[in-house]
Amino acid sequence: MTLDDAIHVVREGADLYVEQVGPAEAPAVLFLHGGPGASSHAFRELMGEDLESYRMLYADQRGGGRSYADTPFDLDALADDVAAVCRALDVRRVTLLAHGFGAAVAVRTGLRHPELVRGHVWLNPWLSMPMLARTLQRQAAVLSRRPNEALPPESALGDSDSDVDLDPEALVDTAFGWFGAKPLFDALWFPDTAARLRLEHAESTVLLGPSESAGLATPWRIEVLDELRQCTMPVAVLVATGDASSYPDQAEAALALLPHAVTALLPGGHHPYLDEPDTFLGALAAALTHVGTGT
Repeated sequence: MTLDDAIHVVREGADLYVEQVGPAEAPAVLFLHGGPGASSHAFRELMGEDLESYRMLYADQRGGGRSYADTPFDLDALADDVAAVCRALDVRRVTLLAHGFGAAVAVRTGLRHPELVRGHVWLNPWLSMPMLARTLQRQAAVLSRRPNEALPPESALGDSDSDVDLDPEALVDTAFGWFGAKPLFDALWFPDTAARLRLEHAESTVLLGPSESAGLATPWRIEVLDELRQCTMPVAVLVATGDASSYPDQAEAALALLPHAVTALLPGGHHPYLDEPDTFLGALAAALTHVGTGT
């Protein structure tokens, strides 16, 4: 039987929008989009036809896309939502294909629901939002012609560094004040302007949820790197070398804690399926096979 439907999973304080497509008997793969607050729509719109041999689950996280939240929530709630979606669809084992911030959700899901998660495939993961805040500050300082105000590289920062303010929320506020949020992320994510335009077009074709939806509490303080030491299930990490938000700092920090993980370096930016789709699909197929989800 081939699936192609959408459901709403009602949770305490949230209404989750979920699409599933593909053979019902195929291995299940749940796509965890980035953000926080984004949507799974663009990835399905751009890549869904190439993944139809899997049972693909596209679930917008609460507070993002077409899913609603009525109060602020934390990472545990997002992880428990993943388990609730799988229960609603009678999925007993799933591979988590996680992009950007979705990787943090995947890590927490694997720890809270180890019986559910078969393995992980992370694309340009964000596993330390404080680290991302420091990256944003450095990039904004350079782009706004304040190079002398940029934080030292990660390798030069110490735990007892008292010469700089490392509060992540303050760093992000400063970075966005210097250069603006969207142009700053565009500079980090897109080595190719055409890729950005394709993504923006795909995102513009979805009708999102209520604008008054609540969001993630204290997103810039989320940190799951230490939790990787407890991750024993198969992990594959796909990293695009043109994505300065993840490479090299986030990726190197993650792989240092995951000696059993496999990795592939890809061309392109934060959305490498836009830059080199064939290369991306080949790497993704190998990664899914590695974690036990080949078709």
